[in-house]
Amino acid sequence: MGVKEIKRKGVGDITLYTLTHCTYCKALKDTLEKLGVPFSDVDVEINGQIGDWLEENLKTESYPIIYIKKPSEEYIYILSETNLEKLNSVRIFNTIEEALETLLEFYYEI
Repeated sequence: MGVKEIKRKGVGDITLYTLTHCTYCKALKDTLEKLGVPFSDVDVEINGQIGDWLEENLKTESYPIIYIKKPSEEYIYILSETNLEKLNSVRIFNTIEEALETLLEFYYEI
């Protein structure tokens, strides 16, 4: 995938929930930085209570977890796996490329 900076303004705030030594987390963060997409990063190893909440409520222990909240109060979680029933606010990815594609479609309203 060629990486180009995105000039279009996105809609909402992106938060990545990551682990310190997760190669997938690093790959996603590096790609978003190269694209110029703003995001907040929360390391759940440092912020254990947040990690516990995510794992309990989203029924996953896989990272990264992507959260996008739009000004309209619409939101989405993008996860690699979960035991939750399919929900409107949850999308599942199999590769970091799929996660990035879903994130960009929702964030930029493509």
